[in-house]
Formats: sequence, structure tokens, C-alpha cells
Amino acid sequence: MNPFKRLTIALARTRLSSTKIDEGSQHPLEDWILSRVAAEARASKGLRQVIGTPRPEEVDRRMLREYQLHMFRKQMRYTGENSPFYQRRWKEIGLKPEDIRSYDDLCKVPVTEPKDLAESPFEFLCVSQTKVMRAFSTSGTSGMRKRMFYTRNDILNTIDPIAAALKNVGMRQNDTLQIMFPTVAAWDPGLMLEGACKVAGLKAVNCSSINVEEQLRLMRENRTTIMIGLTSFIHRLTLLAREKHDLRSFGIKALILSAEPLPQVMRRELEEAWGCKALSQYGMTEMGLATTIECQAQDGLHINEAGFLAEVIDPVTGEHVGNRKEGELVWTSLMFEGSPLLRYRANDITSPIEPPCGCGFQAVGKIGAIRGRTDMQTKVGLGEKVFPLLFDEAVLGVRGVLGYHLIIEKEGYKDRLRFQVEYIGDANEGRRSVEDALHSLDEIKSGFENDLLAPIEVEIQPPDQEGWVPKTRTIIDNRKQYG
Repeated sequence: MNPFKRLTIALARTRLSSTKIDEGSQHPLEDWILSRVAAEARASKGLRQVIGTPRPEEVDRRMLREYQLHMFRKQMRYTGENSPFYQRRWKEIGLKPEDIRSYDDLCKVPVTEPKDLAESPFEFLCVSQTKVMRAFSTSGTSGMRKRMFYTRNDILNTIDPIAAALKNVGMRQNDTLQIMFPTVAAWDPGLMLEGACKVAGLKAVNCSSINVEEQLRLMRENRTTIMIGLTSFIHRLTLLAREKHDLRSFGIKALILSAEPLPQVMRRELEEAWGCKALSQYGMTEMGLATTIECQAQDGLHINEAGFLAEVIDPVTGEHVGNRKEGELVWTSLMFEGSPLLRYRANDITSPIEPPCGCGFQAVGKIGAIRGRTDMQTKVGLGEKVFPLLFDEAVLGVRGVLGYHLIIEKEGYKDRLRFQVEYIGDANEGRRSVEDALHSLDEIKSGFENDLLAPIEVEIQPPDQEGWVPKTRTIIDNRKQYG
């Protein structure tokens, strides 16, 4: 590393509050979040008048919520001065920052739709191009190409909670993180994580190869202790490797599964193979990488509530849902300068979970596991609503299944479901097991009982060792007319 780059990293490191977290901290992520709340209270007279000047360990749930409302009002002012999109919006609805006094007042603010960002990304840009450090594009699972702009402060405010979250799952100075995201997008989470570890002084190795033996070789050489990567890829690697290797002998402390949902059947299989906890992590490009991560209690994902405000709303009424009640996730970036988004519709289905948590967190809230997406919901048979996760739990629960696609077509008045399943083992046995698992689902039983489903087809395919790419959509609906 050249001296200039080394100096740049050293200077950036001085800006990270995660580096100041005590090595003996039991809850590094919560400690980091509460320290940011306390720091803002010291810096802002308005917040100080509401919550005083608490020490980080004195910040409770009420203070954290007041901090979030304070930061939301700040972002309203900031975007009202700098974002053409929000300038128009605030003027059209006649809403002022001081009108947001309570959590329920947030519902007065219209949601920002993904199509708004996709159609006019520069209307959300709040800084000059000279202050943009990185720009990323994503289409995610929606297919709409969206462009986001990040300043140096935005990058640091992404790196800082990443380091705190890694410490929260048990990463220490002598550990090595292996980053395993096959490169599939302009926003490469592997590069972001590697950069975060470098600046935070943590050891990491980044390998985007889909070759199983290459990944295992790097684990041995670097003495990897924690793995993070694409959920489906780590699952695939596990199934292909466990027949030849004793995976528990690698001494992995934790698996962090990212960018895709983690079905419970997959979690159990991974934990059995590696002998450690498999933890889910959720994020989206529009909000950076560090939004939520699961803890050892495995009862929902802790939110970076210093940097983001997560609401769960009824998609019909727009009102907040109750604790552990299902709704649609809406995000606000509380610190971003480049392309801040207020009440941005994620289209993800989840539930809010209030503290405390079984892991020991007292003030920081959670969201439940992502159950599906509103734009990936479909219906089969007698109008039964299904998400990919429903079939994940059934199909991936069959030992030897690496992955699958479901193609839905019409056969007369009936729905025809055709599963293409990648499988290790005897094809006939695999087909029977997958069919049995699918026939056990109530949604499938209902379709057959009402004569609205054609016989399910299961096509077994051998593992693709060379040409595998992550799937963007599990369910492909080819029905031309569908209501």
C-alpha cells in the first residue's frame, strides 16, 4: 500500500466512532448507536432541550425515538433546501419540519416511490458533483434501474456501523472475515465490506469466485473465522463442500447471510454443517449496506437506528402497524448527504419488534425476518397468495437441493407450476421428495381440491459447477392474463 493511501485510511479511521468501542463490550452495535445519539444531543440545542445530555448508557427507547424524529426534521430541512424533488413535495403538501412532533406524525409525509428515484435520480441529489465520492446503480429485485450518490461522509457513515455490526457478531482484531459475494452488480457489497474492514483495522479477504475449492483454500490460508456473503451462494458452497470436507474443522465462529432471505430450513442446514450460528443481514443500495443485522437471539434483525428510521405500515391505509404485526417496510436515511431519501418504500414485508431483545439490547429496535416483497407476491389456484419464501421452506428443505426456479403458466383454466430444481443425488429420489414437500403445502392442497391446479412438474437438474449466477427472481409468472 502506498504511503498516501495509508495516510488516507489512517485519517478516515480517526473519524470512526466504532473504533472506540471497548473490546469487552457485550453489545457493540447498540453501544455505537447510543453513542451517536448522545453525541447529537451534545451538538444540537433542539435535541438537548428534549432529552438532555445523557451518557450513551443512559439513552433509553424514548430518547432514541426523539433523536430519530429530530434527525427526520433535519433531513426535511436539508432536502427542502437542496433536493428538487423534495422541494416540490414539501411545497405541494404544505408540510413543515416542525409539523413532525410524534412518531404518528410521520404518516403525514407521503412515501417516496422507487419509480420516483428511477425516473429522476438527479432530482434527489443534494450536493454538487464535485462532492460525490461514489455513485452506484442498482435494479435490485424490482428491475427498475436506480442511481444513488454518496459523499465521503456517506461512505464513512456506512463503514462505521458495518464495523460495529461485525464486532456485534463476535469479530475481534485476531479474526478474519471472508467476503463471498459473486460480482453481479455495480454496487459490489464485497468491495464495500473489504474497504470497511481496512479502514476499521479489521482483517478481511474478499473472494467473488464461485469455485468451491478456491473459497475453501482461502479459508485455510487466511484462517477465516467469520463468513459473510450472498445467502444462496453460501448455501450452495456448503452443500457442494460438505460431502468432501469436514466443515466444522474450519473453526468458523459465525455465518452472516446477506442480500437474500434466510429460510429457516436453510438456516438449520448451515448451522448443522458449520457448527455455528447462521445470522441474517438485510440492506438495500438506496440505504447503503448497513441497515439491519440479526443477533445471537435470532428473533429479528437489529436496525441501525442512528442512521436510519424504519417504519412498518399497512400498505392499504398507510398507518403504522403494531408490535410484531405484519406490514410494508418504509425507510428514511437520517444522515445521508448525497441522495437522502425520506419514507422510501422498500416493498418488503416484515414486522416491527420493540426492545428489549433476548440478546441484551435494551433500546434499539428490530424488524422481523423479511417474509416477501409486495412486488413479488403472486396467486395460484383459488387465489392463494404466495411469496418465494413459501416454496423456499418446502423445496430447500429437501436434502440435496441447491436451488430452484418456479415457472407458472396457464393450462386452460388451471395454473401449471413447473419447478426446475438443481439437485445433488439420485434424480428420481429428488423428484419424489420435492413433490412430497410441495404437496404438503396448504396453498397447493387448496388448488388441487378446487381443481384449479394442473399436476405439478418437477424437473431435476444436475449442479452447474461453472456457470452459476445468483437468481434475481425465483418465481417467473408467464400467465398473460392474471388478476
